Amino acid sequence: MAAAASGRPTVGVAMLPDVDTGRVSDRTTVGLFFRQAARFGDRTLVRFHDGAAWRGLSWRRFQDLVIRLAARLVSEGVQPGDRVVIMSENCVEWLYCDLGIQAAGCVAVPIYPSTVAGSAQEIAVDAGARLAFVADDLSDRLQVERVVRIGADLPGWVAAEASPELRAEVEARAAALRPDDLATLAYTSGTTGVPKGVMLAHRCIADMAVSCLQVFDIGPDDESLSFLPYSHVFERINGIFVGLVAGASTWLSRGIPRLVDDLQECRPTVMVAVPRVYEKMHQQVMAVVREAPAPRRALFSWALEQGRRRSRGQATPLYPLADRLVLGPLRRRLTGGRLRFFVSGGAPLAAEVEGFFWAVGVKILNGWGMTETASGATSNTERRHEFETVGPPLPGVEVKIAADGEILIKSPGNMLGYYNNSEATAETLDDGWVKTGDIGELDSAGFMRITDRKKELIKTAGGKYVAPAPMELRLMQQPAIERALVIGDERPYVVALVVPDWKTMNVEAGISGRPEELVHDERAQAIVQRSIDELNEDMGSWESIKYFRLLPHDFTEESGELTPTLKVKRRVVQERYRELIDTMYTARKPARRAQRAGC
Repeated sequence: MAAAASGRPTVGVAMLPDVDTGRVSDRTTVGLFFRQAARFGDRTLVRFHDGAAWRGLSWRRFQDLVIRLAARLVSEGVQPGDRVVIMSENCVEWLYCDLGIQAAGCVAVPIYPSTVAGSAQEIAVDAGARLAFVADDLSDRLQVERVVRIGADLPGWVAAEASPELRAEVEARAAALRPDDLATLAYTSGTTGVPKGVMLAHRCIADMAVSCLQVFDIGPDDESLSFLPYSHVFERINGIFVGLVAGASTWLSRGIPRLVDDLQECRPTVMVAVPRVYEKMHQQVMAVVREAPAPRRALFSWALEQGRRRSRGQATPLYPLADRLVLGPLRRRLTGGRLRFFVSGGAPLAAEVEGFFWAVGVKILNGWGMTETASGATSNTERRHEFETVGPPLPGVEVKIAADGEILIKSPGNMLGYYNNSEATAETLDDGWVKTGDIGELDSAGFMRITDRKKELIKTAGGKYVAPAPMELRLMQQPAIERALVIGDERPYVVALVVPDWKTMNVEAGISGRPEELVHDERAQAIVQRSIDELNEDMGSWESIKYFRLLPHDFTEESGELTPTLKVKRRVVQERYRELIDTMYTARKPARRAQRAGC
């Protein structure tokens, strides 16, 4: 078995034992899962909380549930290639439904549980779904031939042992699957328009999982904590399927409200998350530090500086002391104490947040990809890491930069196309290359830097282009700013919507009260004004923020303003706050620089 630089074994298809699985291809999701289940048998695959305690399922029991569900699908008359919906919050049933659907030769169609009824129905109709596994409280959002309620109906579906005839049919269907067969329709979260069904073949998922494991040292001894929505490919592939191929076990988080508790109770060794989670963790730590007495603040700053120097490879003879007094205890509180690394993806990660975690001794390995490339395309790793980048291409992935700066990807994970949408497919796929819509650059060592979204570049009425993402990230690094959204497309100048961090406002300036009233507080406006003035000092006149408005509360997924991976839906937000935004363009002329961005 090949050994990684750390001494931990990496696990790929070629390293798995030669187990007879009925000729099921190793380049299908089902084939890889069956092969691993035969290898690991009674070892624990997944742990979940039943409301009273953590429970575990072995590889063998999980495989039995997969086969039972697939057999029931066969008995219901579901045919190979039929599309089957899963619409639920994360749960262990979601996982064995996903593999059970594919084991029956069908195509899994995840729908986010936050999707409103009309949009969910549009996806089901577009996919041509015949059957849907739906959380009990969401069962009225879909109208298909058969709705199976996960809580009320599913236990009966998998209660009985599959008959020999049905089991043989499942095995035959699984063996008939080819790597190029469609495994899933993953509908994009739709930050810029109507969701499109990304067609991912079995090989897209299987090959990318194996690719990741050539550079990430994950193996059977690892335990991950999974909490991002399975309806998104980031968690489904990187958080779950990579673990399946590695032989690792997974804890299913009880959700973001219980994430801190889950980290302490589960004590994962690896975990994937989106930048917003890390930003929140960083903000919470810094809020506690700001309220601490001056000597403790000074000790924290000193210890963090020792950690920063060490993370940058500088000599730090006092680091052991800093780690014993401050960094080690903080690291254990943040991660549970066993974590080897976080993986970050789905959105840009602020340099300050990345640097903070590395200084504490928690590695964040920043990566990048998209649904159309089966999640990951580039990533930093423990062996190859460069701050403020999204890493080099993963094995098998080719990258080139178009003349306009757009990143083009040719990868084993590249989608087959968009389902029922040849026009959008032609716009995105060009001779085997995915046009990502992201703007970036490769440095001399092959590390990628993402600079902006091509479709989110602002073009002002004067024809000037403005990149909003770096401006927003810089503003959100300020303790007093929770969220910032820069606006200005086809407008005469750039403005911003800002959500303050009201807790920080209270600590730093004694500003308290109802947020709906505090948006007009002159002290709050002045604090935000200073941050915007600092930003504007480094901006050209055409891209400086002329005005801003404060919002009382952050955007939410429930309101439709955020995607399930916590990215802002710009069009939704701009439409919702159109009247407020318009007030920033009714002034006859911009005010003096010191007042421009005021409310």
